[in-house]
Amino acid sequence: MTYTDVFQKQKQTSRSGYSFYQKLGFLYFLNLADWICTEALLASGLFVEANPIMKPVMSGIGQTILIKGVLPLALIILCAVLFKLAGAQDNKFANVLVTIGIVAYTLVNLWHIFNFVLLFFTI
Repeated sequence: MTYTDVFQKQKQTSRSGYSFYQKLGFLYFLNLADWICTEALLASGLFVEANPIMKPVMSGIGQTILIKGVLPLALIILCAVLFKLAGAQDNKFANVLVTIGIVAYTLVNLWHIFNFVLLFFTI
């Protein structure tokens, strides 16, 4: 790899703002924020789990840690390693998928914030 190649790669990364790996990390952070907010809202007793797949899982702490903490982390690490080995960090399709995930989790977390505001007005 020549100096020009390195410079072009840095230029591409700075143009998009965030690397593929930073986006994966942010996606995992949003997942954890969703989990914590969901637990807090459920603990209030005024909200129920809206996701029918997660409803039975949220009752046990072991299952919840596995499904919302460990499994997503393992998948993020697996994606990062596979993309690094394949040299596919610059894959536009993968970046679009991760960006869609970030947008979706951001909307879910905004919904949680809205529900926290509702919760504070009912107390």
